[in-house]
Amino acid sequence: MPPIAITKADFDAGRIGKQFAVPPCAAHLNARFESHNLETGVLRISFLPRPEFANPGGTVQGGFITAMMDDTMGPVVLAATGGEKVPVTCDLYTTYFTSPKIGERCYVEAKVERLGKSIAFTSATMFNEAGDVLAKASQTARLVDAPRG
Repeated sequence: MPPIAITKADFDAGRIGKQFAVPPCAAHLNARFESHNLETGVLRISFLPRPEFANPGGTVQGGFITAMMDDTMGPVVLAATGGEKVPVTCDLYTTYFTSPKIGERCYVEAKVERLGKSIAFTSATMFNEAGDVLAKASQTARLVDAPRG
């Protein structure tokens, strides 16, 4: 199964590839497609944290940071499996270095580290506009057949 490309045109039209809907959580997180390099397998999506994402300290709550990275790792697995498999998270580890700022775009780059028949290992890194690393995540996911129809 050759990988499929995720394109800006498809993402802006609400699709990942030709047949999968961009999940509603992506809109909630203010996701914007940036790039997908089929050669390296790196998917880059940016997010714009809203005031509702703030913790009591005024920075982005960690769960939203993890959700942004998870919402980038999922599509990169779908693309890597040619649209045949979707990931079901078994574990997801996040390391926080500093929080993105509310109202300032942050960028997540995700890639598949290893792809087996039933398990995928993925990683993601979150950056700010200046290129500073804000957080990193790694995920183990069980692969299940992608829904059809």
